[in-house]
Amino acid sequence: MTDLDILIMDNVLPTAAAAYIGKTPVFIRLGLQQGRLPFGVAVQNRSGKWSYHISPGLLVAYKRGTLKIE
Repeated sequence: MTDLDILIMDNVLPTAAAAYIGKTPVFIRLGLQQGRLPFGVAVQNRSGKWSYHISPGLLVAYKRGTLKIE
């Protein structure tokens, strides 16, 4: 998966993000749930199901090492 493949997406699925940065989908999901990954968020609904939003631009910047965290 290339930077362009990611950047044309509206929202990156955890499986695609994992393939792109060379990690597992579980790593991505848990990292987002715990607030440890700066390129997206995880939200748990009342039934316990998780939803994820991964920003394409932030994910690419994270992989390139150019993501500025304040």
